Amino acid sequence: MTRKNNIIPTDEEWRGKILFAETSEVMPTPEMLREYLEALENEGVFGNINGIIIGKPMNEKYYEEYKDVWRDVVNNAELPILYNVNFGHGTPRAILPYGAMAHVDAEKQEITLL
Repeated sequence: MTRKNNIIPTDEEWRGKILFAETSEVMPTPEMLREYLEALENEGVFGNINGIIIGKPMNEKYYEEYKDVWRDVVNNAELPILYNVNFGHGTPRAILPYGAMAHVDAEKQEITLL
């Protein structure tokens, strides 16, 4: 549906970007999250981005299960992933601006807006 309506970015538009995602108050099951992430994988997203920032799950529901799903679907040890970041719907909340230049240091677990 996203391809049909031309609402998913092209490979070139994904290239060099940092994907940030969260499950919000929807709290999908780990199986549903896997389906969502596999759709992104099928679109080539994980092969084009430079990193992933994953929001803290609401009420920490499925915390460990979600981590396992992300690791399994992304399956790229070279792609930095920050997990359990306080932005979006989880609390405490922080704002990640769209389109800003940023540096993500996965080892230090730091996000720096440039």
